[in-house]
Amino acid sequence: MEDRAAVLEVNSRFYNALSNQDLEAMSSVWSHEPWVRCVHPGWDLLQGWPSIRQSWKRIFKNTEYLKIHVTNLSVHIEHDFAWVICTENITSAHAADYQTATALATNIFRKVQGQWLLGHHHASPVSVGDPVQASESIQ
Repeated sequence: MEDRAAVLEVNSRFYNALSNQDLEAMSSVWSHEPWVRCVHPGWDLLQGWPSIRQSWKRIFKNTEYLKIHVTNLSVHIEHDFAWVICTENITSAHAADYQTATALATNIFRKVQGQWLLGHHHASPVSVGDPVQASESIQ
C-alpha cells in the first residue's frame, strides 16, 4: 500500500476506535514506546503508552456516546514520519447531556517495520471568534 493511503487508513482506524470507544482497536494504532505523547483538549501532556491507554480507558468509561467526524484533512509525509492535520467535529453524551465541540488535531505517525503507528496526538478546542479582534477590543 502506498504510504499516503496507509497513513490515511491508520488515521481513519484511530478515529473509528475513538468513535467506537474500542480500547483494543485504539491500542493497535498506537506505538507503545515510552516517547509517545498525547494532549486531549483541556488536558495536560500525557507521556508513554500506559498513561495514554489509561486516558482512553477513562474517556470511554465516562462517555456513553461519542462520534468524531473528521474534516479539513491534510497529510504530509517525510521519510518514516507523517503528520495529519484535521478538524475533529465531536458529538458526545453522558447522562443524557449531549454536547458538540470542534477541535483542531495533529496526529504524528512513524513507520516502523513497514507499519505506520501513531506516536503523537494533540487536539485543541477551536476558539470562538477572531483572537486579534478580541485582543483589540480589550485595549
